Amino acid sequence: MTVDRLWMEAFLLDLLGTDTQVPLGETEILPGDAGIVKAIDETVVPRIEELHPDEIRRHVQGDLAARFGPDGDDGLLIQTYIISQHANLMEDPNAGTITDGGPYGLTGSCAVGQGATQNKGPMASAFAAVRSLPRDLQRPVWLAVNTEGRSSHDGSRRVIDDLGLRAAQGIIAFGTDLRVSLGNRGRVDIRVTVPGRSCHSSQPWLGSNPIEPAADVVRALRTASLPEDHPDLGRVTITPYQFACFPVAPHTIPERVDITIDRRLLPGERPSAAVDELRAHLSAANLEVEVGEGAWMLPAAVSPDEAVVRHLLGGVERQHRDPTTFWSPNTFDAGYACSVGIPTPMFGPGKREFKGEGLVGTDAVSLDDCAVGAGAILHAAEMTCS
Repeated sequence: MTVDRLWMEAFLLDLLGTDTQVPLGETEILPGDAGIVKAIDETVVPRIEELHPDEIRRHVQGDLAARFGPDGDDGLLIQTYIISQHANLMEDPNAGTITDGGPYGLTGSCAVGQGATQNKGPMASAFAAVRSLPRDLQRPVWLAVNTEGRSSHDGSRRVIDDLGLRAAQGIIAFGTDLRVSLGNRGRVDIRVTVPGRSCHSSQPWLGSNPIEPAADVVRALRTASLPEDHPDLGRVTITPYQFACFPVAPHTIPERVDITIDRRLLPGERPSAAVDELRAHLSAANLEVEVGEGAWMLPAAVSPDEAVVRHLLGGVERQHRDPTTFWSPNTFDAGYACSVGIPTPMFGPGKREFKGEGLVGTDAVSLDDCAVGAGAILHAAEMTCS
């Protein structure tokens, strides 16, 4: 079977023309957001229905899953994502145009719009792959749309647990430049609250300034004990990335300082254990602070010998591209599926950059790469479920 490239491109333009961004100035979208649910209902559901699934399951907060083939827990779960988190500085993020890829460092034609590389190019590829599946599948292929918008595993919990999905293998359709991601570090936000007592800054002896011990917390991170480097994922990092005083008022010493620390996790580590370790470290440094656990995402690791990995690589090679695996430096959602026994690599078209123009500016995805991605996902699904 081959994919219908024209159908795929039309769906991609529909997706790019639909506003699904995390608004500029915000860092997350809450589950059940009205705009995201509307995007699912108006842009995604009609395309799902075109594919004539055997079953559709909907979550009240917007996530959905469609089954193709017989019911069971021995098939393939393909997860796609609707929310776009980057390229927030595009002049016209929802224009959804096709143009020459040269100015964007791409060969051939490309589609331009927010989310093209992160989620919408891969999503169009996954939908086009499922559209081309044979109707006589022996095992189920689940095509899911995940509305995760808070850098957590809540969306995966809704898709896998609340909707009751199980599978033998999984794929997260995500921009990986057509490489198969075998795994990634996890992360946990560690929230440290440094208490104080507010007073006017002209008479600091009347209060207790929390900023100075907060600075001691940041310095103490330099001596925190961390696990040994992973052979493929490298070192763990522990990084303060938010520092907020409350209240903020003229010449006022704050009542507290909140510090949010990004602690990366290697396979085998648990978020709660990392939080406990830092709590003990800060206590040993005689810092009287409150340490709590924030949002977290689990690390992922998939064997290169897993069938889904081999089939994705074979699908890329069949289209005369170099089949490549890698370990992703960023944290994403594969860790949850892996943790419940569904080996899940990430794969899809789209060149991801984590700095400068590639992160905040114009977003574009190669249409040739989208077609290759669709062909590889189709091959993996056929080999797994036919």
